[in-house]
This record gives sequence, structure tokens and C-alpha cells, in this order.
Amino acid sequence: MALTARDGSDPALTGPDRLLAEAAQVARHADARLTAAINDLFLPDFVRPTDSQRAAMSNMLDRLITEIDHELRAGLIARLTEAAPPVLGVARIPIVRPIFDRAGVLKDRELVSLLLTRVEEHRICQAIRRVADIDPGPAPSVDLDVAPETEAMLQIAENRRSGSHGEPNLTMRDLPADLLHKLLWWAAAALRDYLDRSTGLPAAARDEALSAIVANRLATHNEGETLEAAAMRVAIALDGSDAMLFELFRAGRFSLFVAMMAVRARIDFAPAFMLAADPGIGALAVLLRAINASTQVAAPILLQMAAINRLSEAKLEERVNDFLDLEAVAAQDAVRTWRLDRSFRHAIADIGRERRAR
Repeated sequence: MALTARDGSDPALTGPDRLLAEAAQVARHADARLTAAINDLFLPDFVRPTDSQRAAMSNMLDRLITEIDHELRAGLIARLTEAAPPVLGVARIPIVRPIFDRAGVLKDRELVSLLLTRVEEHRICQAIRRVADIDPGPAPSVDLDVAPETEAMLQIAENRRSGSHGEPNLTMRDLPADLLHKLLWWAAAALRDYLDRSTGLPAAARDEALSAIVANRLATHNEGETLEAAAMRVAIALDGSDAMLFELFRAGRFSLFVAMMAVRARIDFAPAFMLAADPGIGALAVLLRAINASTQVAAPILLQMAAINRLSEAKLEERVNDFLDLEAVAAQDAVRTWRLDRSFRHAIADIGRERRAR
């Protein structure tokens, strides 16, 4: 078996000693596997990711971390020239991801939230076009009365959200600045650890090179290029009418549809997406009422989202009737918490989680 950075094996072990070491490793992992199985078995269905969600999120995460790994390694090779350890140029040997997995740093709420959002956005966009009998390829044209450069940036971000095979995609350019900051410095620390253990590269040269590469990459990052930021910028520039809202939804431009509702509700994109993507469509109904969407617009949107999420006709009828009975003031009061500063909302969630754990 060829040794890679992912194996975590001791290359000095051979024969029976290697078998014994692997048996010991299985024993060490047995409790973790059992704990994971217990957690998954008793996780309620409404919060458990589907198999397709899990696979898509895993694939996106693999590609993202590989992109970060390769970019930092290429930067090291360029800066260190002849002094660069040969392993840095061997792309098939992963360095950063195995260290991340051992350290557990990828269990990051912001990162996983972004992955889940991208998976759901992709699923809903594709499904809207299927339900509406629209070709699931590029979105139909919608006349956006905004500056050409503003619309172009959104179009580039929308095109980047799908990979070469039409799968959901996430790149470094799609990350919020604070999340990219964390991931790059974690990757630099992982490479530092690997080079310290595996090469004779002088510590000063190594640390100086890594610090410069990360600092330069962060300096060139433009958070305004992310899909969420570009969509919010376009939504702010649009008239925000019900007609435009419905046109964007029918065209499958779900992120811009969400951004327009976020602007009208005066909340951030992230909570607006969470409400709009609710599989039970109840939260979407509340958000539509909170922005005073007309019944002529809200009802067909709820109808299509019910079809996308395979809700029964009885459930759809119940949701539409509840929407009609819901007072706009009550709906606006329900979304008012989402107008708080994001850090404040996260702090409220953290405190609530701690209280529920007692």
C-alpha cells in the first residue's frame, strides 16, 4: 500500500508490526464509530441531511480544501524555488485535508452552513425549472434594470455555483472574508506542521513564506464577488415589485429571489434563505406575508415549492389557508429577530444551546 499523507501510517512499520498497528487503530476508532452511529440513528428526520445533500456537501468540501491546498503549495514552490521540498509539487498526495480532519477544524458552523446553503440553492433552482417545464440549463433571461457591471458580477457568481458536470460548486472566491481568513490560516498551520515533521526546511524561511502567501491572498479577496453579496447588491438596485419577485422565482434565479425578499424584509441574506428554503414551506409563507406579497404572487410560489418538496395537496392547502389568515403585522413581528446584528443572533443561539444542554 502506497503511503500518502492521508494514511496516517508509520512508514517504518512493516509486516506483522504494521498489521498490529492497524488493529490497534481500529480499536481506537471503535468508540468514535459507535458514537457517530448512535447520533445518526436517533437524529430526527427533519434535521438529518439527505444522502444526496451529504454527498454533495462532502464533494464540495473536498474540492474547496484541495483548491486551498494546491494554491498554498504553489505559492510555496514559487517563493522557495529550489529550496521547496519535492512533495509540494506532488498534487496526488493530500497534505492539508488529513491534518484538518485530525484537528477537527472543518466542523465549523459557518462553513457547513455555507455548504448546506449552496446544496439547497442548487437543488431548488434545478427543481423550479423542472416543475415549470423550463430547460434546467442556463436561467432564462430576466430584464434587470441595474448597472451592467453589477449584473455582470452577479452572472459570473451564478455561473460559478455549478461545476463542470452541473453539480453544486463552492470556490475560494465564494467565501465570506472571515471564513476564508480562517481556512487559509488553518491551511498554513497544517502545511507548517507537515513541513516541520517531514522536511529539513529552515523554520524561518518556511514561516515567512507561508505568512506572505496567506497575506497576499487575503489582500486580493473581494467579498463582493460572492453570490450572496452580488445578489443583495442587485436586489437593492431593483424596484422590488411583486412582479419582479415572481419573475425571478419562475426563472429559477433563487438567490436573487431570496435577496429581494431579504431587502424587502430588511434582514440579511442568510436568514432569508433559511426561511425561503424551508422544506415545509411554512417559514416561506411567513416571509412572503411579512413583505406583503400579494396572494396572486405568493400562492403560485408556495404551490411550486410544495411540489419541489413533495408536500401533499392537503399540506399545501393548509399552508395557503394559513397564509391567507396570517396578519402582516404578526408575520413582520416573527422576522424581526432576524434584523438584529448577526453576531448578536449567533450569541443568542449559543446561549440558548447552552441552556437547552443543561
